[in-house]
Amino acid sequence: MPAPLCFFRFFSADEAEWLRPDGEIQRGPLTDLAVRAGGARLVLAAPGEAVTLHRLALPGRKRSTWARAVPFALEDYLIEDIEALHFALGGVVDDGHLPVAVVDRGLLRAWLDVCEQAGLAPTAVIPDPLLLPWHIDEWSVFLEERRALVRTGRWEGFATECDNLSLLLNRALAETGDAKPRCLRVWGTPPTELAETGIELSRVDAPAEPLALFAASYQPTAILNLLQGAYGRQAHWGRWLRPWRAAALLAGITLLAQGVGQAYEHWRLQRELTTLRAEIERTYRDAVPDATRIVNPKAQMETRLRELAPRGGSGFLDLLYQGVQPLANFPSVALRGLGYRDGQLDLALEGGDPAVLDRLRQQFDQQPGLRMEIRTTQREGQMESKITLKKAPS
Repeated sequence: MPAPLCFFRFFSADEAEWLRPDGEIQRGPLTDLAVRAGGARLVLAAPGEAVTLHRLALPGRKRSTWARAVPFALEDYLIEDIEALHFALGGVVDDGHLPVAVVDRGLLRAWLDVCEQAGLAPTAVIPDPLLLPWHIDEWSVFLEERRALVRTGRWEGFATECDNLSLLLNRALAETGDAKPRCLRVWGTPPTELAETGIELSRVDAPAEPLALFAASYQPTAILNLLQGAYGRQAHWGRWLRPWRAAALLAGITLLAQGVGQAYEHWRLQRELTTLRAEIERTYRDAVPDATRIVNPKAQMETRLRELAPRGGSGFLDLLYQGVQPLANFPSVALRGLGYRDGQLDLALEGGDPAVLDRLRQQFDQQPGLRMEIRTTQREGQMESKITLKKAPS
C-alpha cells in the first residue's frame, strides 16, 4: 500500500502550512512538519505566480529530443534567458500538444534547499493551479483573502491577486474563442465582476482550505511535477554508490581539507546574498504595501507590472490586442511601425490593395467599442496606410 500524501506550501519566508492526517491545517516552521510527516510522501504546492504553464505543439517525433527542443521553441514567449529556466515536461501528450511548466532554476533550487535544511525531501513539486479540480467544460476558481487560483484546463491555469482576477479571467476567456467553459466552479465569495463574464457560476462551499481541496481532488494523471532532469529524485543512485562508500569517504576528507578556504568564501557570499534578498523584499514591500505573501519579490513585481494594464480596455495593451487580431488575417499587409499617445494607437502599414484594405476596414468595424480611421496613399506603386484606433465613448 503506497504511503499517504501530505500537501504543504510555504506560508512565509520561514513558515509553512500543511494538511494533517485528521484534515486540520497546521502552520509553523518546516522543521515541525519534518517531525510530524512520518512516512508520508510530501507534495509541495508551488506558487502559481512563479510558474508559467504552456501547451506546445510537439517539437519532434522522438521524445528523447523534446527536452532539448522545448526551451528554444518557447524562447520567444519568455522574458528570462532560457539558460536560467527549468522546463518540466508533461508525461502525457494532449491533443497533439505537450504540456510544459517553466520556473526559474534559482527559485526552484531555493525551495528545495529550504526543504533540505529542514530535513524534508518532497516527492513532487506541483504548480498550485494544477492542484485544483479539473473537469471538461468547467473552470475552477479558488478565492483566498487576497489571492486567486484559476485552473482553465487540464494543463493550464494561473495565480494572481484578487484585484486582477477579473481582467486576467476575461482575457483567458477571450483567448478561448468559441471553446468557452460551460460554468465557473467557485470556492469562496465571487466578486461581482465574475457575473459579468456571461459564464454560469457554480458556488462550492467545501473544502474551504486550499490544501484540503488539493488533497480531495488530486489526480496523478493531470499534474505536472517540476522535479525532473537535474532536480529529479534518483533513488537508485544509492544502491549503485554503496560499494564505493569507503573510497568516497577518503576522497571527501581530502577535498574537505583542501576546500576550507572555498567554504569560507562561500559563507561570506551567502551572507551578502541574504542581505541582498532582504533588501529586495523591503523594496517590494515599499512599492506594494498591500502585499501579504512574498515568495519571489522579483517575479511578483514583474507580474504586478504586467497586470497593471488599465481596466475597462482603454490602455495600450488592449488597443494593440484589438489592432493585431485583424492584421493577422492579411499576410499581404505588413506592420511597419506603431505609436501610442493619449489613448490613441497609430499603426503604419504597407502593402495590400484597395480591396484588401477595404476588407481590413470591415474587420476593424466589426469590433465593438472601437473607433477606427484609415488614410491610404500610393507611392511608387506601393500602398501605404495609417490606421488610428481609439476606444468609442461608452
